[in-house]
Amino acid sequence: MKNQLSTFTIFFFALLVSCTNDNEPVIINKSSIDSDVISAKSIATDTSYISYMTYIHQLEQNFEGKTIYHNYNRPDFSKEIEHLKSINSKEIETPAFSANTRISNGISFGPWGGNGGASFDAPATLSGNATWKKILAIKVKHGAVIDAIQVYWVDSNNIYTNSAHFGGNGGAESWMFLANNEYITSLQVSSGGKVDKLVFTTNLNKVYVFGGSGGDWTSVDFGNIGLQMHGIYGKSGKKVDQIGIYCYPNSMFE
Repeated sequence: MKNQLSTFTIFFFALLVSCTNDNEPVIINKSSIDSDVISAKSIATDTSYISYMTYIHQLEQNFEGKTIYHNYNRPDFSKEIEHLKSINSKEIETPAFSANTRISNGISFGPWGGNGGASFDAPATLSGNATWKKILAIKVKHGAVIDAIQVYWVDSNNIYTNSAHFGGNGGAESWMFLANNEYITSLQVSSGGKVDKLVFTTNLNKVYVFGGSGGDWTSVDFGNIGLQMHGIYGKSGKKVDQIGIYCYPNSMFE
């Protein structure tokens, strides 16, 4: 069973807001995307420089003070990506998974999206004598929606593991890599029948944007209560139909 936090829900017309309550994560829901958020789909078909830069400017306004990584300016992690692909451990799919210890005190948020697809579950797990485990990278295939997602971890013994590939083979492949002292503190999800868009924000004020502009959105800030993202769950088929996240206390890494 996933332990759900009680949340204080409030409606706003911004993508992210700062925390106003020291005891609860901030979760924001919105029934529709306003016209001030430029359609990614229209940008894909309208290649004019003005339209594209308007979209980038809107992102900068929504995440003022943060470094935004969108498709056009992602860092080149070619060597790191090839290294992870060569390891390809898929720990959670092996028989040894049952002997591993799921990190205790985990809290789940979500899920968001539709009800199609097959269920998946990819929590961070500890095995052997490892004392901690963190997200190293996330691979996302995306276009107008999120086509697929895969999580990579590293533990205190410098052992790399990864989840299965959840979703289909369509969409462009993008990666986000986290520094040793970096972790995910908030998530924005746009969704309807599928997961349309994912926006990850880290403690280093970096923002990673994946997907299109459709769907209703929810934003959850769990960093303000001392949590960081460590795993995912949901449903997928040819696309990612539904997604939720696992978070664990920062104190585990102190």
